Amino acid sequence: MRFFRKLLKLLSQKAAITVFSFFVQIAMVVLGVLFAAAYFQWIWLVFLFIGVLISLYIVSREMNPAYKLSWCVFILALPVFGGLLYIFIGRQHTPRRVRKRLKKASDTSQTLFNMTNAGLLDARATLNPTGTTLADLVLNAASYPVYGNTATKYYPLGDEFFPDLVKDIKSAEKFVFMEYFIIDRGVVWDEIESALIERAAAGVDVRLIYDDVGSMFTLPRKVIKKLKAGGVRVYPFNKITFSFDMRLNNRSHRKITVVDGKIAYCGGNNIADEYANKIVRLGHWKDTHMRFEGEAVWSFTAMFLAFWHTLAPEEEIMFGEYLAPTSMDAAGYVQPLSSGPGRKDHLIQSAFINMISTAKRYVYITTPYLILDNETQTVLENAARAGVDVRIIIPHIPDKHMVYLATKSFVPVLVQAGVKIYYYTPGFIHAKMVIVDDERAFIGTCNMDYRSFYLHYECGALLYNVNTIPEMKNDFLATQSESKLVTREEVMNGANAIKRLGHAILRLISPMM
Repeated sequence: MRFFRKLLKLLSQKAAITVFSFFVQIAMVVLGVLFAAAYFQWIWLVFLFIGVLISLYIVSREMNPAYKLSWCVFILALPVFGGLLYIFIGRQHTPRRVRKRLKKASDTSQTLFNMTNAGLLDARATLNPTGTTLADLVLNAASYPVYGNTATKYYPLGDEFFPDLVKDIKSAEKFVFMEYFIIDRGVVWDEIESALIERAAAGVDVRLIYDDVGSMFTLPRKVIKKLKAGGVRVYPFNKITFSFDMRLNNRSHRKITVVDGKIAYCGGNNIADEYANKIVRLGHWKDTHMRFEGEAVWSFTAMFLAFWHTLAPEEEIMFGEYLAPTSMDAAGYVQPLSSGPGRKDHLIQSAFINMISTAKRYVYITTPYLILDNETQTVLENAARAGVDVRIIIPHIPDKHMVYLATKSFVPVLVQAGVKIYYYTPGFIHAKMVIVDDERAFIGTCNMDYRSFYLHYECGALLYNVNTIPEMKNDFLATQSESKLVTREEVMNGANAIKRLGHAILRLISPMM
């Protein structure tokens, strides 16, 4: 049984499917030459014609040009299976029924956000000019409000985050909403599970959303049954059915906890023991999270409820019942936001580009994956060339080898443009943060890669002059001190023709990973 589970897990990876299809393609060519030489050229032409039609369809779609190019090259190079592979794993597709429910929930939440914005309009005017540009970008695109009166607490490690999370869950009096990409059994989950069931037994409204792909091999049916028996309402997001279209792409990569509408958590940590360094899987696991208390919690509540309504459409959506106005005496402003494939503005990526392009002194970034489209790569290079101190920390130990190779393929071009790249040598850095000029920051779930920008549902918070930005900066610098800088000399000395060709190929196919 373990063997078959591992095999299924391997086959569910996009890289494995791509490699498998490549070898099948070769086998088809060999068999065609050996046994059907007279007809093979006509069969090949038919598949090539179909590939051209699919490529024309891809070109006509509104999507990132690099994503189009990668798939068109792949389909035309491997016409027998390239088109089928695109249909299977390449489409940026959200099922129609899910889109309809998301739109209905979005319309309801946007009405409430507009009402919130009306009350916050004067306060927003006190933001610094650059911050206002970023705030207005997000506000005008998706109506996400900017809140004052919100206290923040920064967690530089999951080791520090999980105890507070459990403590706040245990203190819940009205409701606990949780949404996570990966939930894995272990010491961390056992504590959370116990707290959720205990609160549900006490009459608290406890709801949990998990992603059906992210938790496919880590959250067994017996755990879900136990939660439901204990009074916890549980739903998988975008449930996988083993039909022709497995819908592997559009996942909920979000990590949200809301307690009583007064406290919210968001950041990079999933629920698993490696995130708290209770087990060692890829060396020391570095991830970050943030706790919010005050007015900004309302946006996280609305985000969760919008998704919940897509999973339980029979329930009447009653956002107003969960509004719990709480004001904290805190400096600065917080703007929670989310993005996903149902939107054309790619909101979090747009926010990143705005932050980088308006930086005056520095941009500090942590990300586990660095697979860039042309827009993001260009803005990073231009910022560095303009004299902005651009630094990016990525892992030294990979969790996905093909993705890691693709990440490394972007390192030489960035370093030659003046971007400083660091490898986190103690292990794996999973934190997703952007810090700019001591004034603005992002913390959340979004990696700097195609999947997060274009295919996944993501969330996070923009921070303007809040008192935790210096803590984030200091933690970045402490992490940098444990990391290895990639020098120009290393890049130039390692730039032989074969490696350059390999990097070019990896950058070409990176949107497909």
